[in-house]
Amino acid sequence: MTPNSPPYSVRSSREGSPLTPVASCEVTPAVVTASPTASPLLMSLLGCVTSPSAFTQEVVEQHIPMENNPRPLSARMGDNAEYWVDQSGDILHLKFPAKLDFIGQWCRLGPYFSLPDSGLDAASLKRARGHFELYLLSPDDDEYSDYPPEALDMSRRVIETLSALATEVEDACNSALAASKQPVVSPFFRSYTRDEQDHFVLLVQSDLLFPDIPNEQQGASAIPRVSRWDIGKSAVLLSPSKAKKMAESKDSPGSSGAPRDVIRIRDLYDPDHRYAGLGNLRETKVECPELRQAKFVEVDVYLKLWAIPPLHQPKLRMSDRDKYGSRNYQLILRRLQLLPCSTYLNPSVLDVKGKRKASEEPEDEGAAKKLSVGDDDCDMNA
Repeated sequence: MTPNSPPYSVRSSREGSPLTPVASCEVTPAVVTASPTASPLLMSLLGCVTSPSAFTQEVVEQHIPMENNPRPLSARMGDNAEYWVDQSGDILHLKFPAKLDFIGQWCRLGPYFSLPDSGLDAASLKRARGHFELYLLSPDDDEYSDYPPEALDMSRRVIETLSALATEVEDACNSALAASKQPVVSPFFRSYTRDEQDHFVLLVQSDLLFPDIPNEQQGASAIPRVSRWDIGKSAVLLSPSKAKKMAESKDSPGSSGAPRDVIRIRDLYDPDHRYAGLGNLRETKVECPELRQAKFVEVDVYLKLWAIPPLHQPKLRMSDRDKYGSRNYQLILRRLQLLPCSTYLNPSVLDVKGKRKASEEPEDEGAAKKLSVGDDDCDMNA
């Protein structure tokens, strides 16, 4: 990607995620068959839904415990949210195919992502995420003839499972509350019911886009980056501006040891010149998947729940969220793969019966702990 390119072209290279791959579930792939003349899309969907880490019925029945689920994982995840886990206590992941909509009502993948319409500052940048709007595969789609039955089954399984998990939480938390005093709920999905549309879409969020934004205390006490080898080599007295230039020179693409593909806020597409006034914050690294105008994707997400209590101090004008609190169900993107994908089109991936080989995952699951998007092995023209 080149600097100042259009939207949907921001790369992620987040390392050190605490998440554990769902491959530990060791589910049994389905036995499927495919015609030698099957389309690239059909073959890719087939490869996705029959992979060992795909969200099969076996995962639903054997790997999502009902007790103490979701649960807080503050020591591990660093926040006060609750997370769904598998039978081993690891973060539960769902991997499934879907359709990506760049222009949907809830999509926030333009140049400013989920940022507010005005007043950009460090506080708003620290909360910014990309929002993906995903359609589950349906028999009503134009591409229906390229959908294997297993892919349609998985779409139904995803929406039913998300509904069931949220229903369990709501029933348990609201058992002693009158309907008029229950918290406001933001579910895993959103509804389209107008203009002859009648379907749900999943709202998937990226991780934080600008995790390196310093807090006020860090900014006030920033230490100039000076090594012992630098002492005595400058003819000028250090100042805040000179320390900033020194740090920039050490971070520049020509400096040894610095990554050459780091994307910073200054590199983002900025049609309304909103990033231009951020000053030093424009040097902040950006971490988000690189996307193209693809239609079909394979996503790997984990499930998160925020329970927001009501306000203790009444205000003159209070919303229902302020009065009764809220529960926000979130799908957080762990990995995204554009489809069709050449790895899934490899004939060696399927045996003669069409069974997905457990050893032929498109990428090493351990390496997929970071948030990433696979696109260099995808056939975008298929």
